[in-house]
Amino acid sequence: MILQSLTLQNFRNYTKAAFDFSPQTTIIIGLNAAGKSNLIESIFLLATGKSNRSEKEKQLIQFGKSVCRITGEIQGQDGEKEKLEIAMVDQGTVFLKKKYLVNGIARRRVDFAGHITCVLFTPADLDLVSGQPGNRRRFLDEVLEQVDMDYRLSVSLYTKALRQRNALLEQVQETGSRNAKQFAYWDEVLIKNASVISYKREEFIEAINARQKDFFPCLLTYDKSLMSAERLLQYKDAEVGAGVTLVGPHRDDVIIQTYHEKSKELVDVRYFASRGQQRLVTLELKLAQIAYMLEKTGAKPLLLLDDIFSELDSVNIKKVLQLAGQHQVVITTTHKEFVEDAGLKQVEMVELEK
Repeated sequence: MILQSLTLQNFRNYTKAAFDFSPQTTIIIGLNAAGKSNLIESIFLLATGKSNRSEKEKQLIQFGKSVCRITGEIQGQDGEKEKLEIAMVDQGTVFLKKKYLVNGIARRRVDFAGHITCVLFTPADLDLVSGQPGNRRRFLDEVLEQVDMDYRLSVSLYTKALRQRNALLEQVQETGSRNAKQFAYWDEVLIKNASVISYKREEFIEAINARQKDFFPCLLTYDKSLMSAERLLQYKDAEVGAGVTLVGPHRDDVIIQTYHEKSKELVDVRYFASRGQQRLVTLELKLAQIAYMLEKTGAKPLLLLDDIFSELDSVNIKKVLQLAGQHQVVITTTHKEFVEDAGLKQVEMVELEK
């Protein structure tokens, strides 16, 4: 799939803007706060139906406005074109009203995501290695939700069931009374979908480990929080005390290790790798993401390189750009000279005003 054009209305700092993209390389140039990362975020939204930056979706709508719209036109390998659209409305409640449309026809997010796939490179990716478990879970979801409908559906059902079960636990805290039938229903939904999520995550992690590492050697271990009727029973009293469900994929983690230079033993990269080495591990994970998505869909994902020149040295920048030459890529940067010597072909430049 090729992203041909994008139109933004009341999205972040864009009141109204339109962009055309090269089938090879488009470079977005602008000073800080010009809207480069906002543009990248809008493309990520079209691919996944989710923001890569904000948990509070109201922040996506321009201040003072109540509606925003993101529209993109894509072209498939067969030349067929599709129009993707996301509309968000602030109705004054906690959650936004969102509509996902494909060629003007409303779709659920699980049916909308994956029409175009993307891999995002951003300076914040270092948190994938050094940050909290939630960052690594989001990485797994980012990959698998784009390429696997069963995974998207299971995550959606699991998330809704988890919200309902946690609400029941809060009621038990307040009233001291437990509705066994309601818990049994939501437990069954959680266990069924947790099984799918865990299986798909493990499969992806095994694929990463099977790949040759070009930047930095690393090994991933799936630290799975198993969800079963027995474990839910085991944590029954503790969950009432906490008011939340304590086991399941929402508690998963991924342990990333490498071999210590002296002892040759496996060590956690969070504690035994330098910041520069952690960046290289992040690149390995992104390369694995690209390969996995290509294998699963048969289509090369769009690469979004958001300000990577500020984080990587010249050698690794060249490696990433060599890879980018094989894909459609959108690159953001503050200075044109950062990419003038990269040897990229069919480059389209877009300069943003602050």
